[in-house]
Parts: sequence; C-alpha cells; structure tokens
Amino acid sequence: MTIETKLQENVRHLADSHWKRHVRDRSFSEIVEGKEPGHRMADYVDDKTTALLKVELDTRYEGNVNGSVKKRSMGDIWVYSTGIYNPINVKSGLQDMRGQPNVVSMQKLLNYLFRRWIDSYYLLVVKFDISERSDITHRTYFFDLLDWTDFITYDAGPGQIMLKEQNFYDAYESGSPPPCRSIQEKVGQLFSLFEQQVEALFQNRRKRLRRQRKQLGRFDDAPFRVDQSSMHFVP
Repeated sequence: MTIETKLQENVRHLADSHWKRHVRDRSFSEIVEGKEPGHRMADYVDDKTTALLKVELDTRYEGNVNGSVKKRSMGDIWVYSTGIYNPINVKSGLQDMRGQPNVVSMQKLLNYLFRRWIDSYYLLVVKFDISERSDITHRTYFFDLLDWTDFITYDAGPGQIMLKEQNFYDAYESGSPPPCRSIQEKVGQLFSLFEQQVEALFQNRRKRLRRQRKQLGRFDDAPFRVDQSSMHFVP
C-alpha cells in the first residue's frame, strides 16, 4: 500500500519547485530576516505547502463527524493513493539545525494503526539554508516515518516521537534504503519503544513519589518557619 512511487516523486517535485521559486518572496524574506527564523517559518511553510498540494493533487482534510475539519489531525493534508487517503505532515527548518524535533504523538499514531485507518505516516520536510541571504537554498525530503523507525526516539512524558535528525539525514542522503519490514513489524517496533519508555516513566515517577514522601516526613517533623538562607536574590 502506501503512496505510489510516482506520486511520491510528484509530491517532492511540487514542493521543491515551489520553494525554488518563492524563497525570494518578500513575505519569506521578512521571516528570514527576523528573530528565530526557524520557528517563524514553520507555520508559513506549512500553510503554503499544504495549499499547494491541495490544489495540485487529489487530497482531503480529515474531518469530524459533523463535517468540520479536524483541527488536530494526523496529517496536514491527506493524499489519495492505492485506494486510500494517506496522511502527510509538513515540516520545515534550517539545514544547520540537527536536533530531535517532535514529529507526532506516539499514542495517536498507534491508535490510527491499531484501528487500521492508516498504513503509513509521511513527512514532507523542507530544510532551508539561509546563511547567504542573497542565495537561499533548500532541500526537500519526503518519506514514510514507519520505514525509518530506526531513527526515532520517544519520550513518554510529553508523549512525542522525535526524529534523530543527524543520523536520519546522514542515512537518507547516503541513498541506502531502510530495512524492508511488514506493517506488523513496523507497529511491533513502535509499540516496543512505547512500552519501554512508559515503563521507564513509571519507574521515574515512583522514585519521585518516594523522594517526595521522605520530604513530607521531614516537613511534618519540624516546626514550620520560612528560611531563605540558601536562596539568592538580585536587585
């Protein structure tokens, strides 16, 4: 299943061509020249790219039962291919920023997979190089996150899957294809990571609870008096 190869190439080409033409638009230049351009361009690139795909391809937005557009959908846009609508999440950033950005809620992704609503989760990422303001360049990446689960991490606290960008982009740009796995193997790998990190979170919370209980005991044993001797204040 997933998105047909030819359509994947078309999605990448549409986004790539659009941003080659529009990186010098005044509206984009104003974002680049401002503070924290990476954060400021996120919504701008998301909106423009999503609108482009909406016009050029057979797409839908995920809706609520009352017919309204679902605000916190799995995908910014859903593209039709192989008989189903496939979620695409648009992301942007700066090429020299290689961290671990949030990409999707683990709980939500697993729920959609368990319900058999999806068999893929695509990221369309546009990375800009703005080191030379007169010659802004970019790279476009389009991939199914379920194919690249070796390059994700998960924090059960906020509940977000994060992409290990440095390792991922090195592997992606090397041209080496990811391991071919069945949908059952992909979901199993996701759940294993989810289970491992939830158990670690439980252990951490239990340790915190024991520590707080000890502090409560010491608090109850002594008369209460405010003591700021270990604090620091500045004018």
